Amino acid sequence: MRRHWGLRRKFVILFLVFITLPTVLFGFRVYYQSSVSLNKQAEKDLVSKLEKNEQILLSIIKNVESMTSYMIYDQDFRTFFTTAEEEMHRLEYKNAVKGINGYFTFQLMSNEYISSVYLEGKDGHSLRFGEPIKGNEGRLDRVAEEGEGAPVWSHAYRVTSDWDGEKYLISVSRIVNDLNRINDPIGKVRIRLDSSKLFKHLEANASTQTGHYFVVTMQGDVVIHHNPSYVGKRYPDPKLTDWAINGELSSYNYETDSGNYLVVKKRLEGTNWISVAVVDEGELVKELHNVQGSVRNMVIVLFLLGMAGFAFFYQSNVKRIIALTTQIKQVENANFAASVDVNSSDEIGKLGMQFNKMVQNIKRYIDSEYKLKIKQKESELKALQSQMDPHFLYNTLDMIRWTARLENAMETGQLIEQLSKVFRMNVKNDNMWVLLEDELAYIQAYLELQKSRMGDRLDFSIVMDDRVKGHLVMKQMLQPLVENSIQHGFKQLPRQGMIYIRCYQANAQLWIDVIDNGWGFQTEDKTNDRHTGYALNNLKDRLNIAFGEKYGLVPLDTNEGAAYRLVLPLLNEEKLKEIQKETGE
Repeated sequence: MRRHWGLRRKFVILFLVFITLPTVLFGFRVYYQSSVSLNKQAEKDLVSKLEKNEQILLSIIKNVESMTSYMIYDQDFRTFFTTAEEEMHRLEYKNAVKGINGYFTFQLMSNEYISSVYLEGKDGHSLRFGEPIKGNEGRLDRVAEEGEGAPVWSHAYRVTSDWDGEKYLISVSRIVNDLNRINDPIGKVRIRLDSSKLFKHLEANASTQTGHYFVVTMQGDVVIHHNPSYVGKRYPDPKLTDWAINGELSSYNYETDSGNYLVVKKRLEGTNWISVAVVDEGELVKELHNVQGSVRNMVIVLFLLGMAGFAFFYQSNVKRIIALTTQIKQVENANFAASVDVNSSDEIGKLGMQFNKMVQNIKRYIDSEYKLKIKQKESELKALQSQMDPHFLYNTLDMIRWTARLENAMETGQLIEQLSKVFRMNVKNDNMWVLLEDELAYIQAYLELQKSRMGDRLDFSIVMDDRVKGHLVMKQMLQPLVENSIQHGFKQLPRQGMIYIRCYQANAQLWIDVIDNGWGFQTEDKTNDRHTGYALNNLKDRLNIAFGEKYGLVPLDTNEGAAYRLVLPLLNEEKLKEIQKETGE
């Protein structure tokens, strides 16, 4: 069907396929890659945010736990914890309390997130530092006792501060054991952290980060969150909470009525807390709008430039060719008044001038000759053709070649010489076996003729190993493969077609590879021209009959184009006679 398409349709399809479609696909490709890159960068930033906040939080936890561990070894704290109530008037005790007061004053001023500190001695006497608070911490005492000297972190719980009113605190409680008798408790310590101030400390660089960060317990209660109303309560999204507690993957994409979110999590070592970072994918879409606009503008500009180029080329070339085609049809209908307007000296203009000149010569010739004389000449020509034998045609071609050289038409002479070689190979003998070098000479002459016809659209390379010289092969067995590449592999190929032929010895066999960089071999063409497909099938059958299933035509894997390998025996005259005897030739 494509061979019957007009030039206008072909050019429109060419414009759509090779200009419009690639431009649109390129635009979508850029947009897609930008989307993927932004999403990957968002996930990377989110993980970085999680890790950074985790490091800060773990550093705080370690620092606070170190304070409680310091109390076990420091003499002032040991004096406070072990002094009986009736001995609190002693100077040693008062100096110890003074040292403890200085220590915690420094800690409270250095760490704004520390709300208060509570110390309780063995006999029940206590010290308090920081803001005064009221709240039920009985459960924390029981949990600390169960910890048997290990620091135990609480969830967020509500208290009433004499300074700020109601707020949520996080505390670490610890039973302080005797340094020398490690199983004997001598006191208790509780260090309280302000949840809101702790979050602000973690999010000190929030303006440079994407998304938000929060911490929940293994039971799903919020410990730290940018929204203070969430702290101390169950996280409001059960689906997200369940994934944070039980999910195996460290990242998660989930949808809510408010949008789509990317979430990452990590368990905080030494606690029953889980840190979670969330980013709204809708924020990423906003960043994509600029990319999308740039891609859209680029596609529009490229499309308009393509349309302008299409219009210019159509007006300056295609339209003139269509006009020339129309006038040729007029000549076909015996209208010898046909003529084309020539307003350019380019190739199409020269073609138009030659057409006008040809029509005038034909008209003049018809006017000067009688139909009877024309018929007589046709009869004489037919008689002459019937008397020509192949050797006469070959000799005539040779004479024309030398005449062309004498007239300095070197290219024409070379073409006639190549055609003579091809013709001589066909009429040389009826034997189906030829030397490999003769077969390669024939195919080289054939390719030279095709190259002259196709110009820069075709090139070829033929390489032969010296070890395979003098071996016999089937006559014209390479031509079907080469024809298949040219007629099908290079059809509408947007680059120069290249055919590689290499002959060498391998595994005690003769291997001939025919490789092209076209669309690939299509041995069953769906057009009316089935010659090449039949020729390939015929070649396979001939090789199979002559040499058996061990030899034949083998397709090769290739990233570009197509490739076949002829696997043949290394034939000399003696082996050929054996094969001919077996096949009955």
